[in-house]
Amino acid sequence: MYDWRADVRARLAGAGLHPQDEAEIVEEVAQHLEAQFAELAMTIGAEGARERLLAQLRDRGFDDAALGRKRRSNVEPRIWVRGSFLRDLRYGARSLRRSPGLVITGVLALALGVGLTTVMFSIIYGLLIKGLPFQAPERIAMIYRTDPTGRGQETLVPLADFVRYRADQHSFSSFGGYRQGRANVFGGDRPERLNVAELTDGAFEATGVRPLLGRTFTASDNETGAPLTAVISYATWRDRFALDSLVLGRVLRVNGRPHAIIGVMPEGYAFPGWQQLWVAAQLDTRGLRPGEGPAFTIVARLRPGVNFPQANAELSGMARRLAAEPTDSAALRDLAQPFVRATIPARVYALLYAMLGAVFLVLLIACANVANLLLDRAVSRTRDVGIRVALGASRLAVVRQALVESGILALAAAGVGTLLAQAGVMSFNRAIVALQADRPFWMDIRLHIPVLFFVLLVAVVASVVSGLLPALHAARLDINSILKDESHGASSFRAGNLSRAIVVFELALSSAMLLAAGFMTKSIARLGTLEPRFATDSVFTARVSQLSTDTIRQRRFLAAMEHDLTALPSVGAVYLGHGLPGGGWMGDRVAIEGHVYARELDYPMMRWLAVNPGFFTVFRVGILRGRAIRQSDRRGTQPVAVVSDEFVRQYFPGVEPIGQRIRLGVSSKDWLTIVGVIPTLYAAGIPSANGSHFPPEVLTSFWQGTDASTATVALRGPTAVANATSVRNVVAALDADAAVFEAARMSDVLNQPSWPLRVFGTLFVIFGVASLILAAIGLYAVMAFSVSRRLREMGIRLALGATGTAVVRMICVQGLKQIALGMALGLFLGTGLVRLLRMLLFEVQPSDPRVFGSVIVVLSASAFIACLLPAIRATRVDPLVALRAE
Repeated sequence: MYDWRADVRARLAGAGLHPQDEAEIVEEVAQHLEAQFAELAMTIGAEGARERLLAQLRDRGFDDAALGRKRRSNVEPRIWVRGSFLRDLRYGARSLRRSPGLVITGVLALALGVGLTTVMFSIIYGLLIKGLPFQAPERIAMIYRTDPTGRGQETLVPLADFVRYRADQHSFSSFGGYRQGRANVFGGDRPERLNVAELTDGAFEATGVRPLLGRTFTASDNETGAPLTAVISYATWRDRFALDSLVLGRVLRVNGRPHAIIGVMPEGYAFPGWQQLWVAAQLDTRGLRPGEGPAFTIVARLRPGVNFPQANAELSGMARRLAAEPTDSAALRDLAQPFVRATIPARVYALLYAMLGAVFLVLLIACANVANLLLDRAVSRTRDVGIRVALGASRLAVVRQALVESGILALAAAGVGTLLAQAGVMSFNRAIVALQADRPFWMDIRLHIPVLFFVLLVAVVASVVSGLLPALHAARLDINSILKDESHGASSFRAGNLSRAIVVFELALSSAMLLAAGFMTKSIARLGTLEPRFATDSVFTARVSQLSTDTIRQRRFLAAMEHDLTALPSVGAVYLGHGLPGGGWMGDRVAIEGHVYARELDYPMMRWLAVNPGFFTVFRVGILRGRAIRQSDRRGTQPVAVVSDEFVRQYFPGVEPIGQRIRLGVSSKDWLTIVGVIPTLYAAGIPSANGSHFPPEVLTSFWQGTDASTATVALRGPTAVANATSVRNVVAALDADAAVFEAARMSDVLNQPSWPLRVFGTLFVIFGVASLILAAIGLYAVMAFSVSRRLREMGIRLALGATGTAVVRMICVQGLKQIALGMALGLFLGTGLVRLLRMLLFEVQPSDPRVFGSVIVVLSASAFIACLLPAIRATRVDPLVALRAE
C-alpha cells in the first residue's frame, strides 16, 4: 500500500511546525488521501489517482491550511530562554534527588579535582600572577644584564652604565638601583645582623609607596661625602624605637658607621626583599668608563603608554652607543622585564605550570568519572528520552537538560572543592612556615577573588566536559530503535563503547600522574632516610660577624671565641668555618697537579669548606686515611686539604691521594697538599654531574684562609648550654659590636634547603593518589555498568554450563585490554611529565626502572581488583532470575 505519510511529511518539511502539530497534520491528511485514493482508483486507475492527489498536495492552498494549524507561540525559539532553563533546572534537581548515590559520588569526585586544581592555582596566582603589593605592579620593571651568546650569564649593571641610562632614558617615570646584603646594626641593647638594601634615589619611587614618616632618598643623599642616611621598616621602628614619633634624626650604626634616620616605611612594606633597613648609596662616578664601577640591580616604573618591548628597544639603542666604547661588557645586553618575572627563575615557572597542568589531569580524570556516571544514567533513561522526543521535545532540549544536570553537580562540587582548597592552602602555608622556607616578600597564598572566579570557571568547564558526551549520546539516539528495543541492547552497546573509551582516557592520565607521584614518593622517601654521614643531633649553629677590618684582630677574636665556647660546661668541641655541611658547601673549580686544562670549563667542579679541627669532633666525621686538619695548620705553614673518598674515586683512581696537590679556583696560585681522606658527605643544592648529592668535596684549614670577618660556629652539647644565649654572651664579652645571627639547630639547617621537595613533592603524591583512586573507581563503575547490562547474557552462559571462573575470566580479559592500552599511553605521557619535574627529584634518576615497575604493579593491581569485583558479582546471579530480569 502506498505510504502517503512520507509525501505529506516531505511537503511540511519547510513549514516550521511544532513536532506535535506536524504529527497531527500528517496523520489527518494521510488518512484523507488514502480514502480519496481508494475512490478515484476505481474510476481512473491507481496511477491517475496518485497523480491527481499529489497535485492537490502540491497546491498552494495546502500551505495556507498548514500555517492555520501552526501554534501561535513558537515553542523554544531559543535554547536557553529563561522559562525553559528554570524548568530544566527544577526537573534536573528533582531527577538527581532520586539518585543520591550518583550525586554523592559525582560531587565528591569533581570536588577533589576542583579542590586540588584550586590549591595549585592559588599558589601560582599568589606567587607569579598577582604581582607586587604595590599600585600597578605589572609596570614595575627590573633591568639586568644578560649574555646573548647563550651561556646563560646574568649580571648586574655597573654604576657607570646605570648613571648613563638614567640620564638618557625616556621610557621610565622613575629609575633607581639597589644592592642587597646584610649589615651589623647597632642602635639598641645589642647589635643585630639585619637584611639591608643600599638604594639610589628613584628606587622607592618605583614602588609608588610613600613613607609613613619623613622622606625617602633624594639625589643629594647619594652624593659622595653627603651625610649618611637611612630609612627603617615599620618592624624596626616598633622593635627598636617603640613606635617613637620622634625617631627621625636618631642615629643607627650600620657596620660601625652612623646613619641618620630620615624616614619610616608603612607597616608590611618590603622591597626588594625582606629588608628591615635601607641606606643611601654613595655614588662616586668620577673617572668611571662604561662597564666600570660597583654593580646595581636597576628597578624602574614604565611611563604611561610605554610597554616592555618599547622600553627594551630604547635600552638596546643606549647599549649600542655604550658598546662603541671598548669595555669588557660590550657583548652583554641589558633587558627589562616585569619584576616578578625577572626575579623568579625560569625553571620555577616551568615547574609550577607543569604542576598546574598535572593537577588539571586529575580534574580531567574526575570529569571522566562523572561523565561515565551520567552516561550510565543516560542509558538507563533512554526510553524516557525517546518518549520526550516523540512527544515533541527537540534534540537541543535533550542536550540542554543533560548539561543542566551536570552543571548542578559541578556547582555543588565547586562549593565542596572551595572548602577543600581552603584547607589545602592553609596546610601549604603552615608547611612553609614550619620549614622556615625562604619565600619572596610578595608571596600571598590564599583564596583571592580571582581565585574564586577561577573556581567558578573550573566548575563551568567541568560541567561541560563531564556532561557533553552523555548529552550528545542521548540526543543522537534513534527514537524508533529506543521504543522497539525492549532490552536497551543497542543503546547499551553504543554507550558501552563510549564508556570504555573514557576509561582508557582515565587510565592513561592516571598512569602519567601515578608515575610522577612514584618518583616524588621515592624522592621524599630517600630524603627521609637520608644518611648525611655527619652528625646533626645536639648540634647548635650560628653565624658571627665582626665590624673590624683588621685581619689580625679578627683572628684574635675568633680564637678567643673558640676558647671561651669550648670552656662552656658539657661542650667538648667548637667548630669554626665558612659554612656548614649539608647546605653550606661552596662550589668552585679545582685543578689537579699534573693535569693540563685548555679552557676554564675543562676544570672539574667540586664543593669545599674551610674548617677548623673542631669540625671532625662536632660533626663526628671520621678519617678514612691520613690525618685530619690540625690546629697547627695555620698561615705560614704548608697549605693542606682533606678530600672525600668520592674526590679520590673520580680524580685519583688507583693512585695514593695522600701527598698529591690540588688548587682551588681557576685563578688561584696556591697549591694544597692532600693530607687525609674522609667519607663523602651530603651536599644540598645543585647535585653533581651524575645527579648525586654526594659530590667530590674538599676541606681546607680555616686558619690558613684570609677572610675571617664572618664565621660560622657550631657546638655540640645539651640545649641548656648549646643555645643562642650562650653564644651571644660569649661574643658580647669579647666584642660588643659583633653580631650573632642565623641561630638554629643543625637538624633544622639540614632540612631547610629541601623544603621545595617536601612541599611540592607531597602535593604531587596527593595528586597521584587522587588520580589512582578516581581511575580505579571509574574502571569499577564501567565494569559494573557492563555487567549489569549483560545480566541476560551471563544468565544464558551459566544456564548453558559456563563455569563462574570462565565468566570471571571473560569479564577480566575485557577490562585488561582497557588497562593495557591506558597504561601504555599513560606511561609514555608520564615519562615526559617526570622530565619536566626533574628539578624536584632527589637521588632518583628519571629513568629509574624500579619506579616504573612499582607504578605498573600498583596500577595493574588496583585496576584488576576494579575489574574482578563486578565479575565475581556476576557469577553470583541466579540464571533463572537473570533470564526473567527483562
